Amino acid sequence: MGRFPRLADLFELAKPYLEKNDFGIGHTKKVLEIARRKFQISPEIEELVLATIILHDTGGSSIEDQYEKGPKIAAELLKTRGYEEKIIKEVCSMIRTHHNRPEKPPEAFKILYDSDQLAKFSEEEFKYYSSRKNFNWSNIIKSLYFEHSKKIAIDMWKNESKRS
Repeated sequence: MGRFPRLADLFELAKPYLEKNDFGIGHTKKVLEIARRKFQISPEIEELVLATIILHDTGGSSIEDQYEKGPKIAAELLKTRGYEEKIIKEVCSMIRTHHNRPEKPPEAFKILYDSDQLAKFSEEEFKYYSSRKNFNWSNIIKSLYFEHSKKIAIDMWKNESKRS
């Protein structure tokens, strides 16, 4: 994982947990890809953002499990890779609320949130969400933090709607 060798190890450790989710490891890879390609992540928070993305769904498929079990799993995995307590707390805090939309979250959370939401517009996930009763794509777009995320979402929505 580029400049941060611990992240590759972290991803390998997280795989057994991620495989149990609805979209599996593919979702996490998609969220990582979106974050790297669509956001200018400052070097000061890059490892924090990427570690949080890797671990954000380790708790299970349900939001409840992700919030309850995810931070414990993440803390354990981060400790094995030698992460500082401060980073462990930040990662766990973001995992504990990553489906919520706090009013004034830190930049790292905004990148995680928007990348995770944009993954819903991917070819792999679009049909699943479109088939859910009362799912509202406009609400997802409105919930995004960054204006450029909203533009990306609209373009992805148009492309996937044509494909469907």
